[in-house]
Amino acid sequence: MNFIKKALTWSFPVAEKQMGDYSRREGAAFLVGMLGQNIIYNIIGAALSLYYTDVVFIDISVVGIIFTLCRIWDALNDPVMGFIVDRTKSRWGKCRPYLKYMPLPVAIITLLLFMPISDWPMGARIAYLVMIYFLWSPIYTMGDIPLWSLPSRMVPDEGKRTKLISAARVVGNCGAVVTAIYAPMKNAIGGIDLGIFPNEGLANQAGYFSQQQGYLFTTLIWVVVGMILFKVLFPFVRERVQAVDTSQTDVKGAFRTIKSNTPFLRVFISAVLGCTKTLLLTAGMYFCKWVMGNGNEGLWIIYLGAPFLVGMLASMALTPLFGSKLTKKRLYIWSSYLSAVPALAMFFICFRSLESLHEPGYLAAIIIMLALFGFSSGFTMALQPVMIADSVDYIEWKTGKRNDGIFFSGLTFNSKLSSGIAILISNLLLGFVSYTPVIDSLSKQIKAATDAGETFSLNFAAQYPDITLMMFVLITIVPALGCILQAIPMHKYEITDAKLVEIRAENETRREAARAEEAQAAVADAPENGTATTDGVFDETTENLTTDETAPETAETDASEKSAKDETAPETAAAPSPDNDADNATDDGTDSDGTDNADGDGMDSDGEENKDE
Repeated sequence: MNFIKKALTWSFPVAEKQMGDYSRREGAAFLVGMLGQNIIYNIIGAALSLYYTDVVFIDISVVGIIFTLCRIWDALNDPVMGFIVDRTKSRWGKCRPYLKYMPLPVAIITLLLFMPISDWPMGARIAYLVMIYFLWSPIYTMGDIPLWSLPSRMVPDEGKRTKLISAARVVGNCGAVVTAIYAPMKNAIGGIDLGIFPNEGLANQAGYFSQQQGYLFTTLIWVVVGMILFKVLFPFVRERVQAVDTSQTDVKGAFRTIKSNTPFLRVFISAVLGCTKTLLLTAGMYFCKWVMGNGNEGLWIIYLGAPFLVGMLASMALTPLFGSKLTKKRLYIWSSYLSAVPALAMFFICFRSLESLHEPGYLAAIIIMLALFGFSSGFTMALQPVMIADSVDYIEWKTGKRNDGIFFSGLTFNSKLSSGIAILISNLLLGFVSYTPVIDSLSKQIKAATDAGETFSLNFAAQYPDITLMMFVLITIVPALGCILQAIPMHKYEITDAKLVEIRAENETRREAARAEEAQAAVADAPENGTATTDGVFDETTENLTTDETAPETAETDASEKSAKDETAPETAAAPSPDNDADNATDDGTDSDGTDNADGDGMDSDGEENKDE
């Protein structure tokens, strides 16, 4: 138990040190953590559906239904987690405590999803998937919501915050590199005979191969890498932005707040309508494996995934530049409509010759269209979190309350819900053309050929044209429809760039006024036998007016120190100056020596719950 506790709570010593104003180093740490978290998330997108349909052999329609039900479960725990984040009080702030403890549990529960259960009875396989996947969702959410809520509390400057969020979206999508690399790694590891798993064989290829071995050990490698990078985030970031009121909203009030935030609702609805764009990933995995690779997706995911990924990352990096020229609203709408063009073009160029897609001409056309599709799609992916951050400022201006966690939970919930809907569409349509019986039969034939010392020959597109055409429709026509639909709600998006400047200026004025009132209240409540300092710190011993530049950061200054430094004053519970958050207490709620400041945050100095509260 002691080892488990240390594994969960260990962090770099810098986690307890004062950091001052936001810096590039802090932003870099945030991006590293974002990359690690997205590496783990993309393992699910890259492999989970294929694993349970093609290795565990649960019917593809059943898998789609289970995945979608899990996303509905996310509808419950994501907003609730956002509510919890907004009400969290600790010496590390509202978001950071979760980023300290959750990387290891997220890694463990992700690995459990890829346990070798192919020999279990079908009912037990389905029950295992339901149990572990429904546990994965809230555990992942406990790290995901605080992560996306952090920039709004970490970076006071709007310009720097927008750049950080855009960079986070780019870096987060770099985690999609896992999607491209996962299959070749899985095939390489699965081809090594470790004497653990039986030989399952592979079409058009002789020798040993085990799908279960490949999936298990490849997932193990990536969750360890993702966990380490995710763990780096906590010690190197701090929360600075304090709103007028962040924690006095109950659950019903939180949903009323969401309902009144129409800009947020428009972005949310737009993202849901555009969810079919993710079919390029979900159905694309099946397309690469069977149509292009004849059972071995291998490098085909890189050949077809890399152009899309490069185009998407390029446009995401250029989003701040294009947004400043066109406004965020126009860029979102125009890029949505334009995204449909290359997807439709790819379908009409290739749909009559699906057996010939390996020919250089068709392959070049597919690569070009995928790159253009990725480029035009990247703008909306980068703009969505930025526009949600704008909606948080909007609702603070409208109601006086800043609920970052609640609204950024909408971003993460939307991502999960969209993925669930896309998987449901993909799996139900593939189930309609009898995908699972065909793949089950193929796997048995490949295994039988392997046991007989023979190589099984397969040309999937020629032998199974109906499944091939359905897969191609799922990665072209259906995503194009989503691109068009997602633009519709944004035509009435209310927050213009000029209006946003006014909103943020007024919000800052209100915050300054609230801080001034708090300081005056602290002075008025000071004891009669002393004098208040200029920053609201009361000096009870010397009865001298001191400044926060000379006030010590601990309350245990002894008499000898006072005689040597007559300008110092002990720290009290009064509010520190808003102009110098480095004085009197560190950013994370500890004194300068790294110990707990006993301010009632419910956490003692070693991160345990304060039992005396």
